[in-house]
Amino acid sequence: METNGPGCVLRRNASHVVDAELEHLEWATRQPMLDLLDAQYWRRRVLALQSGYQLTQQQGIRIERMLRRLAGPAV
Repeated sequence: METNGPGCVLRRNASHVVDAELEHLEWATRQPMLDLLDAQYWRRRVLALQSGYQLTQQQGIRIERMLRRLAGPAV
């Protein structure tokens, strides 16, 4: 784990955990949205993963792709 200075949040480096969570989130965000588990809920989950772990470049790309999908079609 690493910090960016005093008072900063710890960011974990557990690539296998991130990969497993990304697989789940990629699957879940492709399913029909329910009232309780809507796009905002999944966006919060993705952002929590992004801020809680040190991501590889590939993991960051996967997260950005999910965030774009959750944002919906560009108007």
